[in-house]
Amino acid sequence: MNLTVRQLRAFTLGAQFASFSEAAARMGITQPGYSLLIRQLEDEVGMALFRRTTRRVELTEAGREILQSAQRTLQQLEETCRRAEDFREARQGTLTLAFVPSVGCSLLPPTLSRFAEAYPGIKLVFHEAQAVGFAEQVRSGQAEIGLGLLLQPDEQLAFEPLTRDCLVALLHRQHPLAERPTVTWKALARFNSILVTNQSSVRVHADRAAASVGVDIEPTYVLDSLTTAVGLVRAGLGYAVLPSLALRSMDLGGAVARAVEQPRAWRDIGLLTRSQFTLSPAAEAFAAVARAVAAEFPDPATMSAPHRSARRAVR
Repeated sequence: MNLTVRQLRAFTLGAQFASFSEAAARMGITQPGYSLLIRQLEDEVGMALFRRTTRRVELTEAGREILQSAQRTLQQLEETCRRAEDFREARQGTLTLAFVPSVGCSLLPPTLSRFAEAYPGIKLVFHEAQAVGFAEQVRSGQAEIGLGLLLQPDEQLAFEPLTRDCLVALLHRQHPLAERPTVTWKALARFNSILVTNQSSVRVHADRAAASVGVDIEPTYVLDSLTTAVGLVRAGLGYAVLPSLALRSMDLGGAVARAVEQPRAWRDIGLLTRSQFTLSPAAEAFAAVARAVAAEFPDPATMSAPHRSARRAVR
């Protein structure tokens, strides 16, 4: 049996108005065209659904029997169409988002704020992970889109850079290197270090930069949390290598941030997705918001924001 939505709508309108001419007018078609739809429907079900007289139209027993079912079918179809439209326009749906900790305290909050204002019907599910686990969250499909970075090329993943971030040395204001405008990896190697885990992109990029000039940084303390690292620096327990973007949102207290030179260590921050999969409308909307927010972020190459904040803290 091959019933069409148009046939069912013609049938329910005919039952509602008990008039083929009125039902045809409601559908915006001629009465002969409407009558053809009813004949096709009756041929398909193999029964007469209406009794026709010169004065009125009324349902047969078979017509009354299937009327409620036809009405429910049309209502369910309308609901399906509404849901599909809401999903297409990103008015409803669920978005699973992965991010790395340093982005979670820098680029992510203003992006989420703007996204929530523009798309309040989208439910967000978060997956926070260090860089290694972050990529796996997206690769495995646990997260549809990620905001962070990619440590190495992966044919299963597509990465779109949005902004750059440089690593800096965070020093207690009384640290021997604190008066320098910049520091080097070789100079830092003489002092106690506070480093994040090697699952973090911060640690990976710091180790690479130091190794390129023959420096092997032996951590005195290894942590998972950037905020804990800042606390240890403020307590005078050593220096920490941290991302400049994250420091913009932290209370450095008596600590100062200095660019690490020879060489500088950079990270590209951006959107991570699976390369062979089409993004949902909600994910596309989130990506557009993230691009706009990232474009407004100050250039980390200048190091101006951390530097001015640090000098205010020293005073």
